[in-house]
Amino acid sequence: MDIVEKRIPDQKVAYVPHIDSFSKLPEFIEEVGQLISENKLEAVGFPYGSYDNDLEEYAENRQIFEVGMPIKDFYADGKPAGRIGKLGLKELTEHTVLSGKHKGSHKNFNETVKKIVKYAVENQYDIVGPITEIYLPANENTPVEEIETEVQLPVIYMGPKRD
Repeated sequence: MDIVEKRIPDQKVAYVPHIDSFSKLPEFIEEVGQLISENKLEAVGFPYGSYDNDLEEYAENRQIFEVGMPIKDFYADGKPAGRIGKLGLKELTEHTVLSGKHKGSHKNFNETVKKIVKYAVENQYDIVGPITEIYLPANENTPVEEIETEVQLPVIYMGPKRD
């Protein structure tokens, strides 16, 4: 797996927080998409899941995460909205991530995360935010072992000055 440093631009996102099982992720992604549509917001990117907790530390049905999607804008009566019912709305500032692609089922997902964390530590990055999974589009008939998920780990480079 190739791990690359990349900049994520400022973005607005619509999300729903959960304490539940990752096995329900497809229905949570669908829910966010429906809420975005019902509230006449415009999705401008792929769905994501973001979590702070260690997947091995929490019971499978007690994972703490949010599921969301980048959106074009969010305004209510000409002012930025913070929440529309169950749907949270927030702005993320530009930031740096280490990014890698996980291929296949989520059964061995922690191995991908561990590789990225190890890379961060070995290359003098401080981890400054939650792991985020970007769910890349795949055809309906794509075998599970071929599905790709981008894994992003927010970091700050703390090593020697670079040009």
